Amino acid sequence: MEETRLVAVMDIDVPATSFTGDADPNTLEVVFLSKSSDGPSRVSPDGEVVFLYKASDKVQSDLIGKAFDLRVARTLDGR
Repeated sequence: MEETRLVAVMDIDVPATSFTGDADPNTLEVVFLSKSSDGPSRVSPDGEVVFLYKASDKVQSDLIGKAFDLRVARTLDGR
């Protein structure tokens, strides 16, 4: 996790609830949602994916920070 690539994902072909990340611990995927039906801006429970729907810069920054916090906690737990 010393080097993390930020990967932007646009126009997913599945509902956000069905989206699976790339399973690469060295990437943080930011999925830009185009439909409100995909839900609010949020971070996946494992911190690997940030979903954004019409999020302000502050919300984006806060969610990316939360994702890193989750990733660090998971690393410290040995998962």
